[in-house]
Formats: sequence, structure tokens, C-alpha cells
Amino acid sequence: MSLFNVCNWWSAQCSDLDENYDVASLLCARFGLDEQEKDYIVVGSHTGQLSIYYPSYEQDANGNSVGYKATDLLLEIQTEHPILGVYAGRFSANNRKENTNQLALLHPNSLVIYNIMHVGGVAEHGSQLSLQQLTEYRFTRTAFSFCKGHFGKVKGREFFCVVHLDGSLTFFEQDGISYECKFPGHRALPTPVVYCERTDCFFRLASAWNLECYTYQDLSHSSINKSHYQPIWSVCLGEGILDMNVVQVKTDYASIMVLGERNFISVSDTGKVEFVLKLDYAPKCFHSFVVGYYWEPTARLVTIIVSESSKVFIYENANVMWAAQFKHESPVAIQRSNLMGLPGGIVTLGPKGKLRIGYLGSDPYIFQVPPLNMEELTFQQAHDEFMQLEQEIKEATDIQDMKGINEKAYSDVQIMFSIEQNTNDEADTMLMDIPAHVTLKDLPICSGQLKWQTKCELSELQVVFNMPDGIKCSQDSLTYTGVKAGTKEVMDLDFYICDLLHFPTARVEAIISFISTRGIPRVIHKSAFLPLNMFFKTRQPQKAAAIKLTFNIKGNEDAIKLTNFFSEFVSWESEVQALGLVLLTTADESQEEIITIVAAKNSNRIRIQSDFLETFPLIMERLVEKSIEMQDNGKSTSTNQSGQPIQNVIRSTPFLPAQPILHRIDVHHETQENIRKQALELDELWQKFKDLQRKLQEKSDDEPKESLVMHIEENYDQLIAEGDKLVEMRKDELRQRCDLSCALVVAKIIISSLNLEQKIVKVACSVLATPTEDWTELSWEESMAAGIDMLHHYGPLNRSKNAATENNMIDAPGNQDTFDYTRFRKHFSTFFDRIIRLAFNDAKTANMTEIKMEPQPMAQTAVVETAPDLSTETWHDILNVKPMQTTVGAVKRLKPFQKSCTLEAVEDDDEENAEDDEDAEDLRKMGYKKEYGCKEKSNGDESEWLNEDFKLPSSEELFSDLGIWW
Repeated sequence: MSLFNVCNWWSAQCSDLDENYDVASLLCARFGLDEQEKDYIVVGSHTGQLSIYYPSYEQDANGNSVGYKATDLLLEIQTEHPILGVYAGRFSANNRKENTNQLALLHPNSLVIYNIMHVGGVAEHGSQLSLQQLTEYRFTRTAFSFCKGHFGKVKGREFFCVVHLDGSLTFFEQDGISYECKFPGHRALPTPVVYCERTDCFFRLASAWNLECYTYQDLSHSSINKSHYQPIWSVCLGEGILDMNVVQVKTDYASIMVLGERNFISVSDTGKVEFVLKLDYAPKCFHSFVVGYYWEPTARLVTIIVSESSKVFIYENANVMWAAQFKHESPVAIQRSNLMGLPGGIVTLGPKGKLRIGYLGSDPYIFQVPPLNMEELTFQQAHDEFMQLEQEIKEATDIQDMKGINEKAYSDVQIMFSIEQNTNDEADTMLMDIPAHVTLKDLPICSGQLKWQTKCELSELQVVFNMPDGIKCSQDSLTYTGVKAGTKEVMDLDFYICDLLHFPTARVEAIISFISTRGIPRVIHKSAFLPLNMFFKTRQPQKAAAIKLTFNIKGNEDAIKLTNFFSEFVSWESEVQALGLVLLTTADESQEEIITIVAAKNSNRIRIQSDFLETFPLIMERLVEKSIEMQDNGKSTSTNQSGQPIQNVIRSTPFLPAQPILHRIDVHHETQENIRKQALELDELWQKFKDLQRKLQEKSDDEPKESLVMHIEENYDQLIAEGDKLVEMRKDELRQRCDLSCALVVAKIIISSLNLEQKIVKVACSVLATPTEDWTELSWEESMAAGIDMLHHYGPLNRSKNAATENNMIDAPGNQDTFDYTRFRKHFSTFFDRIIRLAFNDAKTANMTEIKMEPQPMAQTAVVETAPDLSTETWHDILNVKPMQTTVGAVKRLKPFQKSCTLEAVEDDDEENAEDDEDAEDLRKMGYKKEYGCKEKSNGDESEWLNEDFKLPSSEELFSDLGIWW
């Protein structure tokens, strides 16, 4: 904070109380109404309010300043149009008095010149002013700013020009002649334009942030359609500007004072940079003037700059002379004026029309130290306050009791998020900003509602909706500040499809993050699912499909009903066992993506089949969701969805569509490689384009340039064409990424529903991260390679049992400089094989245990061997370890694989064995009957996995080095 404050001398409030003022709304000038007159203060607002003040200084009997009086306001009118700026000058040709000036008001589409008339007072209320309209100039383009001066070095009168929003200029002369022109270049920014009388030049900021100088002769000989002239000089400023003006400092040159966003720059009228002052604050407005006369040697250039923090800095050239502090808000305009009783006063205009006049006094800013609290503090009181503060800090930073922290967060802000299951086909696509190719599909939309209520005061709260790619919400994010306790808010939402993609999930998550008054951040969320009839509609079921998945629903009912899972398509009275759905968001119109769901008549099995892998995720997600919901309603002791393992409510047959998933990975990798090649080609073209431009600039005016210009245009067209190709590749990348996410979601749901240990399920699902993301320097395949390679070399899915071989495998990937996609794909395929083989052996062991538990008839002569422990048998089969005792049993011949299937419901008892044989034949075709392990040592006396006590390792020993995965 500065040591001194700006002393207030006079203040008044303009009639417009809103923020309708800017730097051009304030004018301090003389109009030649009196020989001994001082400056008048003219204020114009964007609402059309015009006020003219003539402050006077009077003292009361005690010697104090009276301040504002009613007689200080000489004129106040309401114009028909907004006032963009107020200016004074000799704008009339009939003006005979040398010191008489006229008032110009700039409106959006007109410029009005007024003559100010003085009306003497009859009583004590004093004199007043009146306006007499002289001329009104109208123009079709919207005005931005105003510039005046003795254009062409004409003496005795001033011309003026209007700068429009499109960058063009309109010049007006007093004899009625007007013409339009524009600056050269493809585009012109609406920036301030100033005039220098000494050189008869105009200065403006170009779109490339260059300060350019143009002569009045070039501008007067050009037109709005022809502007082939070039600036006589140009200086690069490198940033945008807030304001600029011209000051005549010496007889041989003038200075252009430019206030940039971060610097204060002074440039002479010949294009020489005098100084650049880097500002360590954010400037808002400035005013430059000369103390003395410019022809005197003692003339000084002084500049006043006001910052956003209400500080004022006084500079002489580039050296700071004084710094002071405003007691009020930062002004939007500042002027220096000679007033009656105060020469050299500082006039400021606030953003809401507060007009103040002050001066730089030497009254220091007195800071009074508050009195110390001398109350006696007991040790017990200090200890209690310390413990309370320590408890608050612990509650804010301790993350050990995450359950309690989450419960506290959900109690501080209560949320309810729901999505209606009914869709609406009639929607305003224009308001929702839906592309044309999506609008032609007439896709339905659905509505939702989010309710939240705060129980405590919050400093900030933000609501964000997390949705899959291709889904949009009518309200993406909202932020609230200063939320009071008990605040309620109800948000009506609309969810709609904005792109034709394959969706891996229908889950929409409402995330609320908030910060308490003590600065403690918390995040809570609530999920809901979009209805399936947004993405599907009913179609005739298919009898055959390439991909078939079978699930066993664990419920209380003997036979499942499709209406319990797909109530949008099947009524409650219907008893259909087969349902066909077609996807609505397919980009390819030539083929329909149909998925068929078949339910068993007498059991709790359900089969899903389709030729397209991308149609499975939404259906499988609905099966899992409804299965967990039905089991939670049926059992009061069941856990919630977040803690309920999926395999406890739904069980899948040990089969994974590995080849379709690997195909999606191949296509995605190929798209990434094409994008990288296209980006490199664009970089080469861009470098060539810059080289050609550099050669063009180096050529002199006498050398021919036609050939080089032709090469530049050809290179430019090729650059645009290749850029369009890259845009199309990016769109295709999004589609491939969504397809890959669908494939990974299918794999995750199948793995989660297999008969596997939860440790293995967590490891596998953590590697298959969804949704897939690609970065500039790292693709999804490269980011996933480390996890897949880790699982391949050691862990629950490791085949290597030799420590030396394992270390060599771990060290091998680190020596590679580039990403090996062939190795990644091989590891991914092996990963799926081992998962299915592990689940298949677990299922076989569970079946053998069930056979053992069944009571055998007395007439049965076959003897069933005692089955080993479940975990031991499983690990013997996976790791190819020879057990201490084995029994050789007969191998049952599997039935031939049949690709087609009928829509007949799966029978409960008679068809179970046939379906198991069919699933086993699927696994045989995928190669899941292959033997693994070290063949040369399979007949040895000892196993490499036996420890010193000749015992098999426990689960804790096998998973001891995998703590990072769970």
C-alpha cells in the first residue's frame, strides 16, 4: 500500500448509476464562453445521459470546503442514442471566435455537433447551459471511436474521422465532403486511432500487434475497396493495447504514448522506440500531458497511470515520481484539469458514474495499531483452544477414516439425481446444438433432475456431469460462490445424443465438489443410468450370430423374465423369451447392428448374441445393474452395489471374444499411426511454407516474384488439404476409441463375472482401464503396455517359474527404445488365454467338488477318488505342477462346435449338458486346451514351486510381490 492517499476535493454522482462508462466518457475542455473561464467537465454514458459540470471552490465559516453544490451542474439531458464518446474542437466552419469550441457526441450510427450556449441566471440558482445542434452526420457502419485534428495541416479548423468496428475509417470535413477508406491487410481490429499534427500521420495497432504509421495523403487517395498503400513505418509491440494518445514534447518530434496490457511504451513520430516500461501491475487507464510549453527547454512529459488495485503512479518519462492510493474503487477514466480554485486537479470517473476531483497532497496514511488484548489467559483455556484447533486441523487433513469423511461430506451436501426412463421424441434440436447428420436420425432424448441441499455454509460449490463421449447435457457445469446453509437448488436436465458413436456405458455421474468456509475441499457424486430406448429399438431377433455370451443369473426365481431387465421394450404381461434390439447410433446406414437376448424357460440362464461386439456393453451393463438391484431387494443383509462382487449375482461362462477385441486394438493402433504420419507431414509442409515466405521477404522489389508466389499458393492449398485430412482422422480416432472402450467394457464385465478370486479380478480390471484415452506423445497402447507386460512376467497370471528367466524377462522391455506393438498384442492375447484357462479350471474343479458332495446310489460300483483342496487343484492345473498324488480319469469327448443357435429358450435340465459341451467346444477352438509349463521337467520327482519344507506355496506367498496391484 502506498504511503499517501489522493486527497478528495470535489465529488458528484452522475444520473446513470450502472456500469455504463468507459475511457471516452470523460472530457475536460473549455468552450470559450467566458474570458476567465476554467475547464468544464463533460460526462456521457452509454445509456444516453449527458452532464456538464463546472466545479467551484468555496469555504464555509470554519474554513472547510463545501464540495458539490447544485449550481455546479450546468446541463443534464437524455439523448436518444447511447453516447460512445464526448469530444471538443473547432468543428464548425462558421465559427468566428478563435477560442470557441464545439461539442461532438459520438453515437453508434451518427455523430452530432453541438454549439454550447450560455444562459445567465435570474435568481440565486446561477447560470446554466443549453445545446444548439449544428450538424448531424449519419453512417451505416457501427462506430467504435473518434479522432480529430488539423488533417492536411489545415489551419483555423479541425477535421475528424470515425473509426468503425470493421476497422474502416470515415472522414468528415466541415464543408460537407466525406469519404471512406480502410487500412491495408486482410483484417483490421477496432483499435484506437490517433493523429499527429507535426507529421500529418495516423497511428493504429494492426492485427499482428504492430504499431503502424500512415500518412493522411495515402488515406485520402484510397477508397473502401482499394488500399494498396503500405505504412511508412511499423514497430512491433507484441501485445494488445488499452489506450494511446499523441503528445507534442519538443519542436522537432512528438511522442506516441501507448498503454499496453503489461508495458508502457513511448514511440516517437519517426518510429523510434524511446522507452519500454514493464509494469508489475495490471493497468486500467492513463493520461499523458506536458508541463510547460513544448518549445521551452524545461518542458517535461508527465504520465498518470491507474492500476486495477486503485493505485495511481506518476511518471516523468520512464521514471516514477509519485505513487498514491485511491480510497475508492479504481476509475475507468482519468484527466488533468485546471479548475477554479484548484489548478492541476486530477479528475476521475468511476465505473458507476461517480465523478471525483482530487489532488496529490502530503497527508500521510495513518495506520493505527489496534490495542492488544491484555486479558489474562489461563493455561486451561489456552489448552482447550489449542485442542479445539488441533481437532479442526485433524478433521481437515486426516484421511485414515475415509468412510467417516465421506459420510460427513454426503451429510453436508445432500443430493438426489434421477433420470426418467421415458424418452421424448419431440425436441428442439436448434437449442440443443445437435449436428445435422444426427438430427436426421430423430433420436430420442430423456429428462433428468438433480436436487441438492446444503446443511452448512460453503465458500464455493461446483456441479459437473460426467458422461460418455457422444452424450451431452443441457447444463454441463455450474459454479456457485458464497453458498449459505439451507440452500436448495433443483436443476431440470435434458440428455441427448450429439454424435453417432458406440457407447460403452449408459451411466451418467453427477459430481459435486465444494469447499467449506475453512478451505476444506470435498467431492461427492451420484450416478444414474440413461434408458436403453435412447440407443435401441425393437427388431426381429436373429437366429444366428458370431458372438454368443451366456450368463447365469443368481436370484430367487427359478426362471428369469426379460421384463425384469428390459422394461422399456417388454411389457409386464408379456411372456416372450427372445428379444431383438437394433442400435440407433450407427454411422453406417448400410447395415443394422442387431443384438438378441434369449432367456431360459425353466432356469436362470440368459444368452446374448450378436455379430457386432459394440452392441454388448449397454445390454451387459443393464444385466449387471438389474441383477444387483434384484438381489439387494431380495436379501436384507446384502451389501450395496459398490461392495458387492459381480460374480455373486451373475456368473458368466468361461469364454472371451478375444479375436474381436484384438481386432479393435489393431484398428485403433493403425489409426494412431496414421495420425502421427499425417502430423509429421503437416510439420514438413508448414516448415516449407515458412521457408518460402522467408525467401519472398528476402527478395528485393526488382526481382521477379511470380514463381515464388505460385509455389506459396500451391503449398498453402496443400497445407489446407492435409489439415482437413487430419481433422477427418481425428473424427475417426474418436469412433475407434469408443469402439475400443466398448470392447474393453465387455472384457471387464466378463472377467468380473467369472469364477475367479477377487485379487485376480481387480488386477485384470485395473489393466483394462476405460474409457480409453490418447495423448499427444503417448497412445493408449503405449500407456497400457507396462501393465500388460507386468502381468505377463510375474503375478497370478505368470507362467514362468524360473527366477533367472523371470528377471531376464523383466529387464528386457526396459532396453527397448521404441514401442513394440507386436509384443504388446501377443501379451494381450496371452493375458486373455490365461484368464479363461484359470476360470475354466476353477469351474471344472467346482464341478468335481459338486460330484463328490452328491450322494451315490448303493448299486453304483465306480469309486470316486478323494478330490484335493480347491486352491491346490487349481494351481496344479494352471502352473503345470505335478501333485504328490494324481488320479487319471477318463476324458469326455466334446461335441462338435455349432456356430448357429436357435431362438428356443434354453432348457433347464436336458439342455444344460449340451450347452456346456458347446461352450467347451468354443474354448477348444480358441485354443484353451493347450498345455502350459515346462515339459522337460514335468516327469521329475520334485516341482520347482516346492519350498524347503516340500510344501506348495500359499496364496500370500504367491501374491507377496503384487502389493501395488491391489
